[in-house]
Amino acid sequence: MERTPLNQRTNEGGAMTHHSHQVLALIEDPDFTVLDDHFNRFNPFKILQVDNYEIRHSNVLGWLMDPAGNHNLGPYFAKKIITKVFTNPANTDDEDKLSNYDVLEISSHPYHDLTVFKELQTSNRKRIDLLAVSAFHKTVLLIENKYWSGESEGQLEEYIEYARSVYGGYKIIPVFLTLQDEEPTHEDYLMLGYSDVLAILQQLLETRKEYMNAHIHNFISYYTDILEDQLVENEKLNATGMDLYRNHKEAVDLLHLLRQGPGDGDDLLISTYRRHLETINFIKSVGDSFLKEAFLKFARKRKWPEHLYTAHFRVPHFLEKTWFEQYKDSDLRKNWWMNRGLIAWFERAGDRLKLRVEVGPLEHELRVRLLRGLAARGLDIKEQAYEESSQYTRIYMDAEAPESWEDVSELARVMERLYEKEAFQSLLRLTNEAVVMGEEGVQNRTADGTPIEQAFRQLLEVKDISNYQIHHRLPNFVESEWTRFPAGYDLTEKYWLGYPLIAWFRLKNSALRLIIEVGPLPTGKRNHFLLRLEEEGVPVRALAYEEGRKYTRIFSRAISVGNIEDADELRNAMIQLMDSTEYGDIRDRIRRTIGAL
Repeated sequence: MERTPLNQRTNEGGAMTHHSHQVLALIEDPDFTVLDDHFNRFNPFKILQVDNYEIRHSNVLGWLMDPAGNHNLGPYFAKKIITKVFTNPANTDDEDKLSNYDVLEISSHPYHDLTVFKELQTSNRKRIDLLAVSAFHKTVLLIENKYWSGESEGQLEEYIEYARSVYGGYKIIPVFLTLQDEEPTHEDYLMLGYSDVLAILQQLLETRKEYMNAHIHNFISYYTDILEDQLVENEKLNATGMDLYRNHKEAVDLLHLLRQGPGDGDDLLISTYRRHLETINFIKSVGDSFLKEAFLKFARKRKWPEHLYTAHFRVPHFLEKTWFEQYKDSDLRKNWWMNRGLIAWFERAGDRLKLRVEVGPLEHELRVRLLRGLAARGLDIKEQAYEESSQYTRIYMDAEAPESWEDVSELARVMERLYEKEAFQSLLRLTNEAVVMGEEGVQNRTADGTPIEQAFRQLLEVKDISNYQIHHRLPNFVESEWTRFPAGYDLTEKYWLGYPLIAWFRLKNSALRLIIEVGPLPTGKRNHFLLRLEEEGVPVRALAYEEGRKYTRIFSRAISVGNIEDADELRNAMIQLMDSTEYGDIRDRIRRTIGAL
């Protein structure tokens, strides 16, 4: 859309004077001064304009990780990074993620010999952001850093293959570091957020101030300040920005439009915008959020009372009436969202809009009661979630890609579809029951076990399966041909049903997944079997051949389930997965591989 130049607008009823007064009223508002001072505070990273460049963050992190760096912190930061990786809920919630690591042993190494490489070039001329190597402890920490950027196809697997080829026999820890806790496409990568980095640095600044060089302390403080701008919600600033937009909407919109470039005669306005660029952009983002407006439209259509939702500009969130009524502020260990035991929210993740539900930091007894109630009703709750140190447990996620991120009606429709999905409505019913009754009432409701247990029993009636375990969360089985391994392929430890291969069903969110895994065989036999599988056309990830590896998934397929409470629907989904061409194909490849051993 073309803008009318200011000199032309001046001749149209005195528009120039009108706009000048509006802009002047905005920048002279005391609240604007507060925001402007905040965003224009001294910070060398901002002055050098390196705060949004991924490679600059990699440089800072690489410097901090180097135990020989002139920060004189030794291996402190590198050890904390490793610990954060192994305690990140995104990794601990999936027990298979960490099953191949002795996390206590790896975390306890001193790492004084760590060598850090930045932008290390692979044979295909791609560059690994950070690679930290300890020759003494035979450990490689591979970090792919994504600061406001996305993956390139195949890069994650290539980086692991490179590390394996150069550092044979080393324990490789691949890490996917992102600003918004995005999930990697490669299942071997462990997740780490910049929020974890921020927490490490904040602790460092607080506990080691007396022992740190003042210049080093200042430098890290400035870097921490940059991360806080991106990660820490300052509700006071948000409220100030929204008030300013409400009171000076026309002036903010006019100035913000200039980000597209100046028009004829716009010199004064463009210089005003550039002088206050970050402040204007912030006011616009919090005051005129498409996501916020879409959520308000969605919430008002549902006629929710205002105390049950918050139309946040980035993560609009809401409560069920039952959650609000059953929990109170004092039931929590710390302040959290709307200060109830659960929360649901929408957020943008790449090109998708996500709907998530999370159990929060309730007092331990209340939290365990709720989690056990959810597990008794068939939800996939990991054992780690019951530990006293655990505070947050995600219990649901679904996502859909809107056609446009600037169409309020389209975003509201996507929210409506995600909310109305049968799987989400089923989750709400089960959650409300668990909040009120805990584990009580479950026996009357599911006398034959959880829905996935019932479904698996029904599956056994129509499928020829002799080796199986009916489990309340992960029903599992072994196909008959998987029991015919030759001598020498004996398990090195207790494993599921006692065979080198296992298949199991897992119900998570609104999907039922069928997984096949190779278990703990002697290293030579295991790698020989995996190599033969590859020769048969079964994809095997590079990290599977690492010495000491015990578990490798070789198949994973999922299909959507409408009602997670319906055992019949789950049984049909199980049958569909087992009757699929993909499953039949891998069974044939496994059978030929075992026969050729």
